Amino acid sequence: MYKRQVVNNYAEHQDIISLKHIYETLLTGYRDDVEKYSATETMRNVIRHILNAGWIYAAQRITFEKFGNSLYRSREMSEAFRTLEKTMLLELVYPMTSVVVPLAPEPKRSPKLLWLDTGLVNYAGGIQKELVNIPDISDAWTGHIAEQIVGQELLSTDNLFSHKRYFWVNGTGSEAEIDFVIQYDGKIIPIEVKSGHNSRLRSLHQFMEKAPHDMAVRFWGNPFSIDEVVSPKGKRFRLFNLPYYYAGQINEVLQKNI
Repeated sequence: MYKRQVVNNYAEHQDIISLKHIYETLLTGYRDDVEKYSATETMRNVIRHILNAGWIYAAQRITFEKFGNSLYRSREMSEAFRTLEKTMLLELVYPMTSVVVPLAPEPKRSPKLLWLDTGLVNYAGGIQKELVNIPDISDAWTGHIAEQIVGQELLSTDNLFSHKRYFWVNGTGSEAEIDFVIQYDGKIIPIEVKSGHNSRLRSLHQFMEKAPHDMAVRFWGNPFSIDEVVSPKGKRFRLFNLPYYYAGQINEVLQKNI
């Protein structure tokens, strides 16, 4: 409902600043509703802290212990996050280390925090004006907003309540990390959200060298293209380069081009 208000208001006034009242009313409503989701004063305070400080951690991996420069311990913070997750305001996205189906997240590893709506993230983070007319959103907020947007669109690819998002990390102890992975046609497809030369996609190369297929996806600010890429170890694969706005139609794009 509020999204319709935001879109209608902007369509009429062409002014991002005029949306402030709508966003502020919504955030106030979420904070006021804390009482409904918590049985103790401590839990209410922890949830309020997340709703006040958590927006700037959008699309970043988080730790529960002392999250957001707080003094809250891991157990109470994780409980508060999972309570908010039930309201569908945010999602804790967990990594997986496998490159083959089935999708098997590892809940003992640090999750990535994704919020329901990027508009709220931008408003609460105070970066609305900075994103207007920016040449490439991957340049904003060290790329986290671009990743938040793609993550939001991936969630919209179906209407299943059980639909979850995942990302990939190399299980060998290296720092390799893929922004998202999806299951498509019996394959786990890696998704990167960034611009740059193909040779710099080191994590993607590591994933594809292990994967039993030849398909990878990158979302960026340039037109659609398909590159033939060779990894350092000689694995050849196709890299589908898709504009950000195609994220919600990724299944359809892959179906038409494989």
